[in-house]
Amino acid sequence: MDKLSQWARSHKPQVAAIAAAIIVVIVVAIAVASGAFATSAQQRGQETRTVDVTLNVTADSGWDENSTPAIAHIEGSDVDFYHAVTPDAEGNKGTSTVALAEGDYTVSFVSPVNSDGSAFDIYDTGAPVDITVDADAETAPAVDCPMTQIPADQVTDEMLQDIIDQTKDAVENGDETLKGDAGTDILDKLEGNVAQNPNASDETKQEATDADKEVDVNKEPAQTTPPATTDNSNTGSQSSNTGNQSTNTGSSNSGSTSTGNSGNSGSSSSKPSQPSQPSKPAHTHNWVNHTATRQVWVSNWVDVPDYGTQQVVVGNKYIFSYDGYTTTDINDAKAHARALIMQGVPENYRTEPVYETQTVQTGSHKEDHGSYKTETYVDYVYCSSCGARQ
Repeated sequence: MDKLSQWARSHKPQVAAIAAAIIVVIVVAIAVASGAFATSAQQRGQETRTVDVTLNVTADSGWDENSTPAIAHIEGSDVDFYHAVTPDAEGNKGTSTVALAEGDYTVSFVSPVNSDGSAFDIYDTGAPVDITVDADAETAPAVDCPMTQIPADQVTDEMLQDIIDQTKDAVENGDETLKGDAGTDILDKLEGNVAQNPNASDETKQEATDADKEVDVNKEPAQTTPPATTDNSNTGSQSSNTGNQSTNTGSSNSGSTSTGNSGNSGSSSSKPSQPSQPSKPAHTHNWVNHTATRQVWVSNWVDVPDYGTQQVVVGNKYIFSYDGYTTTDINDAKAHARALIMQGVPENYRTEPVYETQTVQTGSHKEDHGSYKTETYVDYVYCSSCGARQ
């Protein structure tokens, strides 16, 4: 041991060099483990590439600016949202695009409701379509949705309930095409158009009326692309090591500070605090009713008679056997009989009913002879100072 100490004292430069080399090796090893030499690509994370997917909706008839939109439901591994497609100025056709990240998706549709209460044969969201989005593909995907109109009297109450429920889900979980004023307009049209359907029950009409109270049209639009992924495998280690370094540094300096600068420590603790800024008063909403008008059908059920033609007996015909004399007047028949008796010949006769075709009431049925009236209602409540809605 004494010999080793003597060697170290006589070889101080060599000892210092060896120690420095060991320290460099240790620092490099820590840097590699902590991700200090990670590539810039790893630190940036993976870039999300998107493709504009076209949605083409066509109807045979009935779809116009007064109808609710056709609503696409787009589901992927990381997204699930709705997008509204409205008809163009000519009606019965609408096109829109949605930017989707690369991946596999399923697209289905919710049927519109027209101003006369009719709908389309995709009322139950239609047949889903599977698509693959690839930014390197030569052509972008397109989804076609042909719709065939179902007359209002053939749209059942259950169909309308399905459309109402799905439209509420769409507005609640939709992108910007289903939020704000656009969402409010859709729910208003849904309420008015459902009310025109002759098969809609009072419960279904009320559900359409209450839709705007159950759905938050001002909610943040749904996420349409997944968040960018970042390689954080080394970040945790780096943070951990940094924390350890900070801890060690703090503990080594803490001792010297408390020992040598105790006076400064006391003066720093007595540093005057900054005056606090006055807080702004909390905003108080001044809620005001916003009103709109709509056409409401007021029923007036009446009994309407049904008519048909029938053969009705209106008299008798008297036919005498002796001479074939015929009359429909009973008094004339009696007089002719007396004349035959005075002649000494038979006076007997036979009778036959006389029929006449007449229009008669055969029954009745009920008809709604109601009419539309303009009704004012509160469609939403807003703050007159900040514009917030309820």
